[in-house]
Amino acid sequence: MIFHYLNMLIVIQLVIANALLAQPLLNNLPLVKRDDGSSIQYYLRLEEAGKHSDNLLVLLQGSDCNSVSKIKGIDTLRKVYRDADVLTVEKYGITDALPYSAETERADCPDAYIENDCIEQRACDIDRIIRLLRGEWPYRRVILVGGSEGATVAAMLSAKVDYISATVLFGVGGRYFLDDVIHSMAFTISSEEELARSVEGIRQLAQAIHSDAPFDIEMSNHGYKWWHSMFSFDQEATLARINSPVLILQGGNDRSASPAKATEMVNALKKKGKNNIDYIFYPEYDHALHLSDGDDPSGTVIGDINSWLHQKVF
Repeated sequence: MIFHYLNMLIVIQLVIANALLAQPLLNNLPLVKRDDGSSIQYYLRLEEAGKHSDNLLVLLQGSDCNSVSKIKGIDTLRKVYRDADVLTVEKYGITDALPYSAETERADCPDAYIENDCIEQRACDIDRIIRLLRGEWPYRRVILVGGSEGATVAAMLSAKVDYISATVLFGVGGRYFLDDVIHSMAFTISSEEELARSVEGIRQLAQAIHSDAPFDIEMSNHGYKWWHSMFSFDQEATLARINSPVLILQGGNDRSASPAKATEMVNALKKKGKNNIDYIFYPEYDHALHLSDGDDPSGTVIGDINSWLHQKVF
């Protein structure tokens, strides 16, 4: 029962697939390998066939075990800025050969993914691809858009490099992942006694991952590296190192990431003088920035992002 909250950790489906179908896919991209010799699969779709844009929009999906090429959704994120080439990057061990699954725990999740995937690896892979593309086509602006775990990776990358023009983050939650996990548990466990046991159990797990030598663990199609990276990540400290414009979007009915902790973190950053960070709070929206009754407010959200980008970047 401790880990029932994991069903809430399937990230915002960043509506990439349909958004990209309208753009021509660039074939024959250079092969890119990691230091261990494994290949990184990635996709670049041009804003206009045969012509590169001055802008590169990088879309980061969340924590589920799926190919970014198979994530289904409405044609939304592409609209945050239309005049851009769009880059998506697969996670370690995943290719477009993996069929889509909505299951939290899928039996066919690749072993290489479970063993090696973590937020540091994703940030490193995306950085490697962007540097390659900027060497081939000198993009003037690079914009990152990520939700949930994708937001974590986007923030991590923006804090490490100097070429990001703007970063847009969805459903980020608070400073520490553990707080968001505990927040999520409260919506999936009705018994106060059982909730207390589950909270203590996840606290003990986090402590063991911090303190002990690496050990075998697989939950929600994630291994030790992923859990260690998530429990170790200090989101507030990471955001404090970013100097380019950042927009954080948070729903008040988010059951996966704590709205209260997100607001607390942003206020703390503001007190530190981080005036490059803007915050939009949607009281009635959930983790995926949808209304609780299922209505899709994406027009409002995308309009807010588009206006912010034109104000801060373009």
